[in-house]
Amino acid sequence: MNLENYLLKYGNNYPKELLEYIIKNYDKDTDKELPDPMNQIYDATGVFSDKENPYLQYLKLIKDYFDIRGNILEIGGGFYPSLASHIANEQIRLKSGTITVYDKNLVTTSLKNIKLIKRDFTTEDDISNFDLLVGIMPCQATSLIVRKANEFQKDFFIALCGCTHFSREYLRFEEPTLEAWFEYIRNIYYKTNVDGVDLVEITSPTKYNKYPILIKKRKNNMYKN
Repeated sequence: MNLENYLLKYGNNYPKELLEYIIKNYDKDTDKELPDPMNQIYDATGVFSDKENPYLQYLKLIKDYFDIRGNILEIGGGFYPSLASHIANEQIRLKSGTITVYDKNLVTTSLKNIKLIKRDFTTEDDISNFDLLVGIMPCQATSLIVRKANEFQKDFFIALCGCTHFSREYLRFEEPTLEAWFEYIRNIYYKTNVDGVDLVEITSPTKYNKYPILIKKRKNNMYKN
């Protein structure tokens, strides 16, 4: 699918300013850090080689830690759920597994083998039927993913974003920093964790995201050892 066909299909579902940015900057530079919506379109329209595609790199890393033949929930999948699309293709090949995506900004509600939910994920949502929670730079949903995964004793894979999402009450008069935000998420994890599982932190596999990846992996589950 080229950009023209992509925009004919989905362009009207993007905010005007973002659509103008996409049209102006498409295929200008794939070597620098790009916003998620552009990365997703590059993936959908075949601009990325397999080697530089961040979603294939995330998929490989997820498969290094987990068996994706279970029920996977991606929270904050973006305008076009590229990672979920690759997971779905792999699950189709394996003939096992499901993938569900939440995001209020979804430009489509119909993709093969993916359940798409066009709204924010909330504290009220039940995740008991899922095996793994995934968030790729999920911003303010990061702490929610951690809390919900611990509440329901589920595993997660979170690629952190480069911004902070403290509440004003928490910050008071302090200047927010990334390291303070990362530490805040770590504290939430250990305060709410009942599995006794240490948090794993690794380096991002893609040049498009230089921030840590957090992984919770229980031993007594259906996934790889």
